[in-house]
Formats: sequence, structure tokens, C-alpha cells
Amino acid sequence: MPEIPYAGVTGNIATEDELWAHRLTLDDADDVWEGPAKYFRQEAQDTIDTGGRFRRQPARVLMIGPDRTGRLLTFILESPRDDSTAHIVTGWPSDRDEQSRYRQPGGRVRRR
Repeated sequence: MPEIPYAGVTGNIATEDELWAHRLTLDDADDVWEGPAKYFRQEAQDTIDTGGRFRRQPARVLMIGPDRTGRLLTFILESPRDDSTAHIVTGWPSDRDEQSRYRQPGGRVRRR
């Protein structure tokens, strides 16, 4: 089961730059977190970094939900820390598969 960030989501300058490349902001992520978002586990993945080195990317959390205008957005979060906040890795407008996943039963929701 994915861990849900109960105290909110956080970012930094690198996160802001990454989101801006997808025409999103940290406020958009806050909107999704505050709304009826669903959370899904993203399994750990093996990747190759820009230097050609092998790296194991840890399991993360996929947060999908609407912003205040109703637009569905997807964010990748690092698992929540001890203070129950999760760091935003990246985000983008949800594609068709992610929209379907959000609308189908499944995933976890944060209890208010």
C-alpha cells in the first residue's frame, strides 16, 4: 500500500524548475493534495543516470487528482518522512491512462 502524506507536500528550487517545465507549480500540487486525490504505489526501478551509471530508484508514490479548476494532474512523491510530509519529485498533466486509473476503483484516498 502506498504511504499517504498526511501533513502535506514539499518541494525545493529543483522541484519548482521541474514542475515549471510541465507548466505546473507547487500550488498545483497543494491543490491536488488538498482535494480528492488518489495515491498509488510506484515500484522501485533500475535506471541509468546521465553519467551512464546504474542506479536503483526507490519506490515512490503516485498522486493523481484534480486541481481547483478540475484539471487532473499527476505528481511523483518520495515516500513520506517522519513528519508525514512527502517531497515532490515531478509532476505533469495526467495522460489518458492516468485519468482512467483515477476514475476506476482502487488506489488510496487521504481521510480528512
